[in-house]
Amino acid sequence: MKPEIEKRLERAQSLPTIPGVAQRIVELGQQAEVDTTEVSEVLSRDPALTAKILRAANSPIFAHRRKASSLREAVMALGLEATLTLALGFVLVRNLNSVSGRLDYHAFWRRAMVSGAAAQSISERIGRLNTEEVLLAGMLQDIGMLVFDALMPREYGRLAAKAEDHESLRLAEKNILEVDHAELGFWLMQRWNLPEYLQCAAFASHEPELMDLPENEGDLCQQKELGKIVALSSRMADIWVTRDSDSATMQAASLAYEFYGWDQGAFGDVLSNVAELVRHLTDVYEIDNASVEDLAAISDQARETLTLRSLHMIHEAAQERRRNQELEAQNSILKDQAEKDALTELYNRRHLEKRLKQAFAQARKHNKTMALALIDLDYFKRVNDELGHQAGDAVLYGVAQVLRQQVRDDDILARYGGEEFLLALPDVGELAAKGIMQRIRKAIAETEYSPGAGAPARRITTSIGYAISDGSDSRLDSVEALIEAADKALYRAKVGGRNRVELFGPEVH
Repeated sequence: MKPEIEKRLERAQSLPTIPGVAQRIVELGQQAEVDTTEVSEVLSRDPALTAKILRAANSPIFAHRRKASSLREAVMALGLEATLTLALGFVLVRNLNSVSGRLDYHAFWRRAMVSGAAAQSISERIGRLNTEEVLLAGMLQDIGMLVFDALMPREYGRLAAKAEDHESLRLAEKNILEVDHAELGFWLMQRWNLPEYLQCAAFASHEPELMDLPENEGDLCQQKELGKIVALSSRMADIWVTRDSDSATMQAASLAYEFYGWDQGAFGDVLSNVAELVRHLTDVYEIDNASVEDLAAISDQARETLTLRSLHMIHEAAQERRRNQELEAQNSILKDQAEKDALTELYNRRHLEKRLKQAFAQARKHNKTMALALIDLDYFKRVNDELGHQAGDAVLYGVAQVLRQQVRDDDILARYGGEEFLLALPDVGELAAKGIMQRIRKAIAETEYSPGAGAPARRITTSIGYAISDGSDSRLDSVEALIEAADKALYRAKVGGRNRVELFGPEVH
């Protein structure tokens, strides 16, 4: 991960946190010797957790013959390692399920449940690895998505909603930060000191072959088998949670053939087992999910898809789709580089001109208003002079994020140059525009910006000049005239004492 991305993560204030009970469970798992009494004592402090452990011990998916009626009996039935693994999963799922953001969290946990069930089903088929560990690794493999959602909730929620499938989302993530949720999940799990197998599973959840490379955390990621299971479980989850289940079936079947040499029959058997596992998992973890009948119906449809195509055809089609996805991602990266400012990730001035002309033409065509503002940071030169240009860049980036949070999806926000930003608001009249500008001025002034490098947080104010084109002022008959008018209003705001908002009007020259 690039140092600048890690610094940005360290500065983030809204990242998911690990609860104290989960930390204690991790510590118990790392002890050379731990007994049943000690584990039972820690778990018994959390009644909800105790209930889940009992439910798990009596669930058919963990195949225990003797019914457990107490926490101690449940720990004895499950075994210490399995109990600690399940307890860690219960606590993390409960805590992360309450995180707020723009991501569709119902869809996220639906996918997590199906991924966990698929991972367990794959593991049972190949007869390897601890069932509880594989289940948890499958469920938590996409935890990095929550990091993305905390860093950029507005943009990430929109990105996730538009992605055709999980792989398309991952490639789009690479486009934004040159890092995907697999690597962000690995980073978060390291930060939380979670077990190494979970870190490795997250890291390899899309590209298990990376675990062979010595530069990727040395000995930490040597559990390649787990990486393959989790990667395949991710592809299998797409069958149930994406719009194009036929294509997802072919992708997953191709990967199963590549990893394990499974034919259509073997892969179909694993598919059939997933729906039943999900039913038990949603009961044990108490997470709402689609009906088992829906899952079973999709499984049947996937098996039909497999019978209609030869294995060779499936593999070839899947490989071609992967190549197309990678090509689309590269094209998207080139497009973003041409349109986005590298520092703030807002639109750059080059792309802005085209967007503004289109928006202005639409406003005129439909007799609608358009407000345009120039937003300039007050005394920004002092930040650069006192703390250096890297600190200035950090403040600029922070202001850009505040601006993002204050605007609508249809608004046009760009870095106009230096410490100046441009905001265009289609179909916004004078009264609404005034309220928006004052809200932006206040939000920027009330935010503390971290310059990094151990420097104390800084506050900064802004001066805003704006103009409104509604057809009544002949001086505002073009984008260029509107920008010039906003610039005059901005000058008036600065002369008037800064940290203020001014509207262009007849008295502004």
